[in-house]
Amino acid sequence: MLKGLLPILSLFVLSPLVAEYLSGSLPAAMITILPLMAAMYGSAALLIREIAVRTRGGWPAIVLLGAAHGFVEEGWADQSLFNPDYQHLRLLDYGYVAALGTGLPWLIYVIAIHIVWSVATPIALTNCLFAARRQEPWLARWGMALFALLYFTSSAAVAHFSYQSSHFFATRGELVATGIVVAALVVLALLAPRWRMGQPSVDAPAAPLLFVLGFVPGALLVGTVYFGRSALHLAWQPVVAILILVGAMSAAAMAVLQHRHWSSTHYFALTAGLMLVYLVSGFLTAFTLHGAADLPGHSAFALICVAALGLAWRASACATGRAGRDLEELRS
Repeated sequence: MLKGLLPILSLFVLSPLVAEYLSGSLPAAMITILPLMAAMYGSAALLIREIAVRTRGGWPAIVLLGAAHGFVEEGWADQSLFNPDYQHLRLLDYGYVAALGTGLPWLIYVIAIHIVWSVATPIALTNCLFAARRQEPWLARWGMALFALLYFTSSAAVAHFSYQSSHFFATRGELVATGIVVAALVVLALLAPRWRMGQPSVDAPAAPLLFVLGFVPGALLVGTVYFGRSALHLAWQPVVAILILVGAMSAAAMAVLQHRHWSSTHYFALTAGLMLVYLVSGFLTAFTLHGAADLPGHSAFALICVAALGLAWRASACATGRAGRDLEELRS
């Protein structure tokens, strides 16, 4: 019983830890709302992983459903896509496009970080922790229904809290447009299995290269938004162009590499590169948003995530070793 629950509980907790606490978005003092964050982020990650596994949509399905989750949270729940003074940060001033009702740099950035760090990275990390069960479904149908209920209930709670704190509510057109985007992304995710090719015959690149492939685009994504305006004084159009270019190149690379054979070690290397981005940038975010007093607590979250990475590395190495020995036995 416990063995079956451990992967579920791990992803349920790791997703909000990475998305909100390791990123520095929430201060350590707000650890008390971890259950609410887990109900939203953890439930979303579990449901997305389960759908991708059951439909065999793989990582394309995870990416598309991660984007849908981002639009649900930022367009419907906390409405940061449309609130011009969300948490008094003025996120939409830079690159505001009236036709969209949002700031284009913020739109691209926030959806990207939801795809990569709210959903894909926690799923990949948990898959590495439990490498032997990486390709298995983890939830029964009643479990999927339970986490779906948790997800929508917690999202409604976040929406209520956001409205009570800001008294902002998006227009009907903005809410409907968000719904159309979410529906389109879900449909594309369900069609993802049709795009998959046959069994791979070539291994993925070496682990160090995959680590770089995770870290460099992630660092460019975060660094462009952090420093493009404040330090480099770039207009918003070049920033958007850089973000789109980084996203397109990353998508193209993963589209090619997904048709290769990935061992658990390969998955871990890419995941570790992505995690390092938040391990570094999270301290900057925590200091900027919450001050130096938050850094000790934030360091504790970073250490937890480093420990999880260490356990994932060990589990991945063991799984890769077992797979190699099994292959040698078959050949002999």
